[in-house]
Amino acid sequence: MGLPVSFPCTHFFFFVSLTMSPRRDKRIDSRRDSELEELKYRYYKELRDEKVRIRGSGNYLRCPYCPDCRRKEYDFKELMRHSCRIGRESKSSSFREKARHLGLLKYLQRIEDTAVPHSNGRSPEQIYSCKDIMSTSSPRLHKIVHLESGKTIGARRSSGERNSVEIDEYIEDVVLSAERTENVETDPASRAKSVATPAKSTFPSMPPVSFATSCEPSTRNAKEDLIVWPWMAVVANIPVELKNGKYVAESGRKLREEWISKGYNPVKVHPLWNFKGHSGFAIVEFNRDWDGFKNAITFEKAFEVDLHGKRDWYAKKHKNSGLFAWIARYEEYHLKGLIGDYLRKNGDLKTVSDIQREDKRKDTQLVCSLTNELEVKNQKCEDMKKKISRTEILMGNVMKQKEDMIEGHYEKMKKMQQDHCEQLQHVVSEHEKSTLALEARRRELQMREKELKYRQALNESEKKKLDDQQEMNERAILEQKKADEKMWKLAEDQKREKEELHKRIIDLEAKLDQKQKLELEIERLKGTAEVMKHMGEEGDKEAENNMNSIELELKEKEEELDALEAINQALIVKERKTNDEVQEARKELINGLKDSRAFIHVKRMGELDEKPFHSAAERKFSHTEAAEKAIELCSLWEDNLRDPSWHPYRVIIDGENAKEIIDENDEKLKSLEDEYGDEVYQAVVKALDEMNEYNPSGRYPLPELWNLKAGRKASLREGVEHILKLWKVNKRKRATYT
Repeated sequence: MGLPVSFPCTHFFFFVSLTMSPRRDKRIDSRRDSELEELKYRYYKELRDEKVRIRGSGNYLRCPYCPDCRRKEYDFKELMRHSCRIGRESKSSSFREKARHLGLLKYLQRIEDTAVPHSNGRSPEQIYSCKDIMSTSSPRLHKIVHLESGKTIGARRSSGERNSVEIDEYIEDVVLSAERTENVETDPASRAKSVATPAKSTFPSMPPVSFATSCEPSTRNAKEDLIVWPWMAVVANIPVELKNGKYVAESGRKLREEWISKGYNPVKVHPLWNFKGHSGFAIVEFNRDWDGFKNAITFEKAFEVDLHGKRDWYAKKHKNSGLFAWIARYEEYHLKGLIGDYLRKNGDLKTVSDIQREDKRKDTQLVCSLTNELEVKNQKCEDMKKKISRTEILMGNVMKQKEDMIEGHYEKMKKMQQDHCEQLQHVVSEHEKSTLALEARRRELQMREKELKYRQALNESEKKKLDDQQEMNERAILEQKKADEKMWKLAEDQKREKEELHKRIIDLEAKLDQKQKLELEIERLKGTAEVMKHMGEEGDKEAENNMNSIELELKEKEEELDALEAINQALIVKERKTNDEVQEARKELINGLKDSRAFIHVKRMGELDEKPFHSAAERKFSHTEAAEKAIELCSLWEDNLRDPSWHPYRVIIDGENAKEIIDENDEKLKSLEDEYGDEVYQAVVKALDEMNEYNPSGRYPLPELWNLKAGRKASLREGVEHILKLWKVNKRKRATYT
């Protein structure tokens, strides 16, 4: 039922959009008209400024904007009709081609307007030949024309009438302002000469126009007076001052704001500058409409009432009494200098009648185009109304058919829904019963499944936990056994080897004593044998017998001594072997305790202590250099310690023994003590003593097992006891963790 309501809304918006489209078309057309007008004026200026020339031969002209293949020769009237036809009536021409031909039409109309028919009634095309148009195709063409008779006539067109009373009043003001006195000073200020030099006529019959002649009373009607358009005024005698070699003056913005406050409403004030700076002149621009013309006339009249108009400017010799201003006209437009250049570049000479006629033509053209457009739009609107009425009738029939179809559809749907509801209720009731039974069965199975999963997970986790714990215990026991066996074996081996070594030492000492006794006994027997030998020579038989017995005994003792020597050599070899094993065990202890910091640890004998070097470097050098200098000094003395050629020792006799002590007069040690102090000296001496004791031949530090508490070399027993102590501590910790 929503469709019959929504359709009229859609239809309404469609109708509104159709009625609003002419407004959009009107805005687009007005925008295109303004663009066309701008392009038309631009091409007109190109023709006026001779950037584009009209060429031809004889009395015939060629259109400058048609392609070469389409160019034909026209007389003056035909060329105007050609440009009017393409600019206004042609439908195949482009937008830019229309603008070009409209600019050409405007230029030709201006030439036609500037030509005044002679008494003989010649037409403009008779007055202007092709040569005249091509040679005078410039802004001066509409001013003066040199005719065949050699006479110079003012090129003015009879003006049309304006209906506006207000504009006529302003034109009467122009009449008053256009009056000129005959006795006018022709010697303007020196700065005005450089800016306002009059232009010469381009025609040979015209004498040069000066300010004296241009300021003479005009006999022309004020409505036909040529004025620069857009409306502009010349302001003179602007105060300037010399700064840094350039003339400067107040900005044009300040003058503009001042005149706006007085009600003249200028659009822009453009100061004129030259190579010396500010020229003292400015151009005031007003709006292009008739309000701008009114403001320009009021602006000029205000200065004339205050005796600061154009006539007063050229009449006074001393112009220090304030600003002078007047509307820019024909004379200012053709001046040579800054004023004329600016006016010719930014404006055009027109009469008030020209402007009125052009405005009237534009208004008429706009009214015609709007009238035609309105008629077209009205016709389209009538057609749309007819279409809408037909569419409304058609939609009424369609909506009635639709309502009948919807009503029948609703009846069928209602019956189908009732049947469907009854069937659905039956199915739902059966489904609910089945659902309840299945739900109960599902809950029972879920409970059993959860219980089984819980038991299975519990059994698996407990089993895994027990297995992991058992495996960890077995590994720990195995490792413990291995460590215990290794440590006990090492300890037993060390103890046994030590006991055997002790026994061997005792045996060697006893055998050495026995050997010494045997040697003494042999010497005694040898002495006795010698005595007995001398006594035997005297014939003592008893002595001879004694000697024989002594020799036998001596021989037995020598044999016994040889046996003891053999045993001694065997013991020495065994001792050396045992000593090597002990040294290997000591090396193993040194490697095992290399990183230990306990009182039984490994010390490098002959290594320098770096702390005294750092302390001495901090005392002698700055904080930033101390560390580097300490490292350099320590490295230098390590090299000295390793040098075999440097042996700063001297030998002294202590009783029956010779002893080596440090030579205090050594030059290196003496200079070290003098330069770095006693701490560094003692550290070097200590390292020298250790190296001389433990490695005098190699002269490099050796690792040694050291007892820190006693300050001496640690025995093998002390090292083994320390290892056993560490093993017991680790054993207790492992037992705690397990």
